[in-house]
Amino acid sequence: MIELSASPKVIPACPVCNGMGQKVRKITVEHQVQPGVEIAGEQFFLCRTPACEVAYYTEDGKVAIAQDQLVNKIWFKNVPPPILICYCANVTEEEILHHVAVAQCCSTLEDIKRHTEANTGCECLTKNPAGG
Repeated sequence: MIELSASPKVIPACPVCNGMGQKVRKITVEHQVQPGVEIAGEQFFLCRTPACEVAYYTEDGKVAIAQDQLVNKIWFKNVPPPILICYCANVTEEEILHHVAVAQCCSTLEDIKRHTEANTGCECLTKNPAGG
């Protein structure tokens, strides 16, 4: 007998740009919004469109939290440098480029981890706007 699995739930599009979203836990949103920003809803989605001002939205599209309401800006959105690559260790794109191109001490991901501590933290769920 063949069992049919439930069809995957479709992720709703961003209510502003109609772009693709990514499921994010509520705990991530709670830690990312600035004090005073109200959070209503249980399930949130991260807007993956770089040019869209929306950071998070709810399934029903009623709540949209803008990038400028966040503590940590989303790295792939249109943000000015310094761009954080690792939110747990506060490692920027420039720091990684320095170790690779200028200091020439890193040629592998393991070298970069050792020299910058990038991707070695365990607080991604609350420090990374994408939830890790």
